[in-house]
Amino acid sequence: MIQMKFNLRTAGYSLAAMTLFFGRYPVCWLFSGRNPNKLRADYKHHGEYIKSPTGNLLYIKRIGQSGNPILVFLHGINSSCEQWQHQTQYFLSNYELILIDLPGHGASPEATDPSIRAMAIDLGSILRQLNVQQPVLYGHSLGGMIIQEYCSQKLAPYPKAIIMQNCSYTNPLKTMPIGPMSWLLQKPLIHPALEQISKRNTLFTALGYLAYTSGLSCLLYRLLLFSGKQSAATLRIMTSLAAKTSAKTSTQMLLHTFGFHALDTLKKINIPCLILAAAADRLVDPAACIHLHKQIPGSEFALLPGGHQTLAEYPQSTNLAIHRFLAGAEVNKCP
Repeated sequence: MIQMKFNLRTAGYSLAAMTLFFGRYPVCWLFSGRNPNKLRADYKHHGEYIKSPTGNLLYIKRIGQSGNPILVFLHGINSSCEQWQHQTQYFLSNYELILIDLPGHGASPEATDPSIRAMAIDLGSILRQLNVQQPVLYGHSLGGMIIQEYCSQKLAPYPKAIIMQNCSYTNPLKTMPIGPMSWLLQKPLIHPALEQISKRNTLFTALGYLAYTSGLSCLLYRLLLFSGKQSAATLRIMTSLAAKTSAKTSTQMLLHTFGFHALDTLKKINIPCLILAAAADRLVDPAACIHLHKQIPGSEFALLPGGHQTLAEYPQSTNLAIHRFLAGAEVNKCP
C-alpha cells in the first residue's frame, strides 16, 4: 500500500512537471487546424544593430537584391521580425526587404524610450543610416501606429506608400470588438495593473515564460490572435515570441498606446495607402480599420479572413492583397 501511494504521488509529480514544461505541444495541437502554412523556429537571417538618436538600439535585417524597391516591415507588441516569414518568402524576389525588431523585441535590447514617437524617430534614423529612399512601409498592429506617427511628423525619408494591417488610429482599448468595457476599465484597473507588472519585471517575465511552456498562453493567443485555422507550429512560435519579450517592454508599450491619437493628421497623408483588416480580429475591430481607411484620402481597403495574425494564418490572402496594391500603385517600379 505504501509503495502504491508512493508510485501514485511520483506519477502525479511527473505529470505535473511534464504539463508545466511541455504542455504547449498538446495545447497547440488540440486548438489548431491542419494548415500547411507553418512558421519555422529555425528561420534566420543575419542582421546588424543600428543606434538611434533616441538612445534605442535596434536589430535589423536587410535582405534581397540591392536596387529593388524597398519594403520595410514593422511588427507589433510581443512579436519580432520572425513573424514575417511568409511575406519574406513571397516578396524577396522583387523587393529588397528591411525587417526591424522593435526595442525589447527579438534581438533588440530593452528600450531607452518605448514611446510610439521615439520608435517613429528610430525608423527614420535607420532608413537614413541605410541610405534608403522612398521605401514602402508595412506595419502590423503597433507597427501601423508607428507608421501613422511617422507620417504625421513628416519624418524623412518620406515613404512612397504605406500598408497598415490590423491597427488602430487611437487608444486600442476603444477599438476592441468587445465595446467600451475595456476602455472604461482602463483607469481603475488596466492601467494600474500594467504599471505593477512593469515594476515586477523579473517575476512576471518568468511567469510569462512558464505560461508559454505549460500551454496557458498558447490557449490565450489562440483566442486573441487567431481564428482556429492556424497550424500548431505557427501558434507555438508566435506565443514563444511573446514569451521572449519582457513584461516591462510589453506593458510600457501598451501604456504608450493608450495615449495614441492620430485622427487629426490622417487626412494629410497623400501617398498610396492600403488598410488591411481581419474578419475575426478580437483585438482590433474591423470597423476601426474601415474608419482609418475613410480618414486617409484615396486609401484602399481589404477585409481578409482570420484573426489578428492573419499574415501568419492566411498568408496567401495577405500577400495577394499587398501584391495587387503595390502593382496598382506602381510601387514595384524603382524611382
